Amino acid sequence: MSILSLDLFVAALRLATPIALVALGETFSERSGVINVGVEGTALAGALICAVVSYFSGSPLAASLAAIAVGAFLGLIHSLWAVYLRADHVVSGVAINLLVSGAALFSTRIIWGWRGTSPSAPTLNPWLFVALGVVLVILGQIYIFHTPWGLRLRVVGEHPQAADTAGINVNRTRLVYTVVNGALCGLAGAFLFNNLGRFTEGMVGGRGFIGIAAMVVGNYRPLPALAAAYFFGLVDALQMRLQAYIPSQFSIILPYLLTVVVLAGFLGRAHVPKALGKPYIKESR
Repeated sequence: MSILSLDLFVAALRLATPIALVALGETFSERSGVINVGVEGTALAGALICAVVSYFSGSPLAASLAAIAVGAFLGLIHSLWAVYLRADHVVSGVAINLLVSGAALFSTRIIWGWRGTSPSAPTLNPWLFVALGVVLVILGQIYIFHTPWGLRLRVVGEHPQAADTAGINVNRTRLVYTVVNGALCGLAGAFLFNNLGRFTEGMVGGRGFIGIAAMVVGNYRPLPALAAAYFFGLVDALQMRLQAYIPSQFSIILPYLLTVVVLAGFLGRAHVPKALGKPYIKESR
């Protein structure tokens, strides 16, 4: 009974925040037709920039804004590769993950030496990010399904030819929402830094990929994706407490194992946008 306490559910809400932010961002980009598996590296870049700016400036607010900006920049890079250069979306995302991982390893060694982690730096209250994440998810649900702009977004992901005929710039729309995805992933990275108070190379810990899983489980809808993110956060919080009762090697794999199991059960049921991952060539319509 000491495991199932109020603290467990509160911790789950906090652990769900970066997952929910990534899920919301990926919902925007995939609804427009762009797959971005680079969310893991984008969140890591956000956390790193947040740590660097906070450490040298002493302003956690400026650091968090910088994290959002670097996330948006990586989203822009991905959109240029995937949308305009028509590169494979998955390959482009994996390249971003590898690039950021190497850059983070190099940067931490240069700035803070060979410790693999940063010193403590000023932070914002992580519960501000929790509240902001919930608000953004609610607004995202309203935006996608109850506004004309959300309708245009969905049409671009489902029927880009029809969207183009209606005067919607398909590639520009995809670029904008992929940048939005990157910004939200950067915000997720900012939360991770502000929650821990320092940067470590493994601090994202697969939450970017779990965020994609939460989006699929939520059927490309922000509010159900938030519920899925909370489930994964609850599992993560639970495994931390189970380490006192079972070998840590087993409890640590629990969130990832359940992610695979749950994702396998929902993959066939999710309504995948018809034009997802497909480049749009205007001349072909």
